[in-house]
Amino acid sequence: MDRVLDFTQAYSQTPWRKQVQGIGIFLIALVVMLMAASVFVSVTAQTAALGKEIQRYRQNIETLEFEIANMESQLAILTSTSVMKRRAIELGFRSATSEEITYINVPGYTGRDHIELAEPAQPVVSTTLVLSPRYTQSWVDWLSQQFRAPLIPLAEVEP
Repeated sequence: MDRVLDFTQAYSQTPWRKQVQGIGIFLIALVVMLMAASVFVSVTAQTAALGKEIQRYRQNIETLEFEIANMESQLAILTSTSVMKRRAIELGFRSATSEEITYINVPGYTGRDHIELAEPAQPVVSTTLVLSPRYTQSWVDWLSQQFRAPLIPLAEVEP
C-alpha cells in the first residue's frame, strides 16, 4: 500500500504547477485571439484601402466623362451652321451662284442608294388558332362527366 501511495505522491501535481499550467493555457488562448484580431484588422485595412481606391477610380471616370461631354458640346458649337458660315466668310469663301455651278454627267453612275432603316413591310396573314375540344371543356363539365361515367365497365362485371 505504501508503494501505491509513493507512486501517486510522486506523480501528483503540486498546486503551483497547476497554476502555471492554467496561466500558460490562458496566455496561449490570448495569443491565438490576438493573432486572429490582427488578421481581421489587416484584412479590414486592405478592404478599406481598396474601397478608397475604387472610389478614386470612379471619381476619375466621372471627371473624364464630364470632360468628354464638355468637349463634345464644344465640338457641336464649333461645327454649327452659323459658326461654320462665319469662319468660311472670314477665310474668304463665299456662296456659289447658279452660273458658277457645273454639273457633270458620269456614265454608269446611278446616284446614291437609298437607305432603308426599317425592314420591308410583310403582308399581314391572319391566322386563327383552332383549339381541340379537349382544351375547350371547362373543369366543371369534366368533373360532371367523370361522375356520370360508370366506375367499372359493365363488361367486366360478372353475374
